Amino acid sequence: MNLKNQIQLIAYPNRIGTDLSDLATTLETDLPDVIKGVHILPMYPSNADAGFSPLTHTEVEPEYGTWQDIERIAEQFDLCVDVILNHISDKSDEFQDFLEKGEDSEYAEMFIEVDELGPISDEDLSKIHIRKEKSPFYTVTLNNGREVRLWTTFSEHQIDLDYRSEKTLELMDKYLTLLMDKGANLFRLDAFGYVTKEIGTSCFLIEPEIYHTLEWFKEKAQQRNAEILPEVHDHPSYQYAIASRDMYAYGFALPPLVLNAYLAQDSEHLQNWLRMCPHKQITVLDTHDGIAIPDVEGLIPPDDLQPLLDNLETRSGSPIMRKMAGNAHSVGAIYQITCTFFDALRQDEDAYIGARAIQFFTPGIPQVYYVGLVADENNHELVEESGEIRDINRHYYTLEEWRDKLNTPVTQRLFTLMKFRNEYPAFNGAFELHTSGKTELRLTWTTNNAWCQLDVDFASPHAHITYLDTQTGDTRSFTV
Repeated sequence: MNLKNQIQLIAYPNRIGTDLSDLATTLETDLPDVIKGVHILPMYPSNADAGFSPLTHTEVEPEYGTWQDIERIAEQFDLCVDVILNHISDKSDEFQDFLEKGEDSEYAEMFIEVDELGPISDEDLSKIHIRKEKSPFYTVTLNNGREVRLWTTFSEHQIDLDYRSEKTLELMDKYLTLLMDKGANLFRLDAFGYVTKEIGTSCFLIEPEIYHTLEWFKEKAQQRNAEILPEVHDHPSYQYAIASRDMYAYGFALPPLVLNAYLAQDSEHLQNWLRMCPHKQITVLDTHDGIAIPDVEGLIPPDDLQPLLDNLETRSGSPIMRKMAGNAHSVGAIYQITCTFFDALRQDEDAYIGARAIQFFTPGIPQVYYVGLVADENNHELVEESGEIRDINRHYYTLEEWRDKLNTPVTQRLFTLMKFRNEYPAFNGAFELHTSGKTELRLTWTTNNAWCQLDVDFASPHAHITYLDTQTGDTRSFTV
C-alpha cells in the first residue's frame, strides 16, 4: 500500500489521554479531516529512554493497550512505527539468556564483545561517536563468572546488536513481519547510523556498510509494499544518499532553515535547500527530540547559524551536545535545541502558521508533532519533574485538556491549512520554487487542471495562498 501524500501526526502512545485507545478516538473523532496517517512512538515494553529501550517489538506495553488498538488505527490511517534496530533492552529474553548461558546461549553472537574486536587505543576511543555522557562500553558479569565488556552506545540498559550475526537479522525479520501484519506501512529506523562498528573510525554512518544494512531493511519492507524512513542527524548529504536509494529521507534541515528565514527575515538559505532537497522525504518542524542542528551543516554558514542559536537560546532549555567517547563530558557542537517550535518562533501565531504553510508546500509527506499541532509552549515543569531536558516538548495531555487545545484560534487556523493540504489535488503534481527577494518566498504546485501558490514575506505578519477553484475555474486566495 502506497503512503498517502497527506499529513501525518507524530504522537506517543500515552500522552494524548492515557493510552492507544484514547489516541485512536481522537484521530477518529477530532482529527479525521486533518490527519491521514500517524507515527506512533514506541509502544513496546521498555525499561529506559522513553520507550527506546525495547524488550521486544512483538508486544504492546500493556499500559498502552493491545495490538487490537494498533490494528484499529491502521485500518483508517497510514501507520508509521519505530524499529529500534541498534540495540535491545538488557531485560530482553535474548540478553537475559546470554547472561545465564554465556557463549552457550543461542543469542550470544547477537551482542558485541568489545575485546574480541582487537586492541582499541586512546586515539581509537576518541573518535567514537556517542550519545550519552558515558563510555560506549559496559562490563557485565555472566552467570559463569566471566566478565564481558559489551558495546552500549546509549546506556547500560540498551545493548547494541551485531549486524554481522544472522541471529540479529532473524530477529529484525521477525519484528518487521509482525508489525506489517498489524498494519504498519512505514518503518522509522531509529538511530540506524550507530550499527556500523569499525575500530579506528567514528563507528557512525560508516560507508558503504551502512547502506548494505539499509538495503536489507528496504528489501524486507518492500516485499509487503511498506517503506523505510532511516533516522539520522548529520550532514545533509546523508539525506540525499538515502533518497537516491529510493528510501524516504528526513527533512530535518527544514526546521532551522525556516527559523532562520523568520528570525533573520532572510530566505536565501531556505531557498537554496528547496532548490535541491529530496522529493521523497518526510518533512517535520518538530519531533519528540529537539530541533536538529547538524542537518544544516553547509546550508547555513557559521556566521548566520550562531546568531540563530543565540536567538533560540533565550527561549529554549539546555542544548544537547555532540560528544566523542574519548572525552564523554566535553562540550562539543550543538546537536539539538530543546524547544517547542511555537516558542522558537517567539509564540508568534502568524509566523507559526506561515511556517506550517512552508512545510506543507515543501516536497514530501508532512508530519506534525502532537505538541506542535496545538501550538503549545515549553513545559519547564515537566523537565524539572523528570530530569529529562527533552521533556520540554513532551507534554502529557488529558483528553479534556487536549480537546480544549484543539479549539484554540491558532489550532483552528492550522486545521484550515491542513485540510487544504490534504484535499487540494495540485500537491500530487509538480513543485516549483520561484525566484524572489531575500525576504520573500514563493512556492507552487501544478497539475493539468489545478494549481496553488504560497507567498511568504518574512518581514510581514501573514502568508497567503492563491489557488484555482477546480469547481468554478475562478482564482481564489486566502490568508493563512
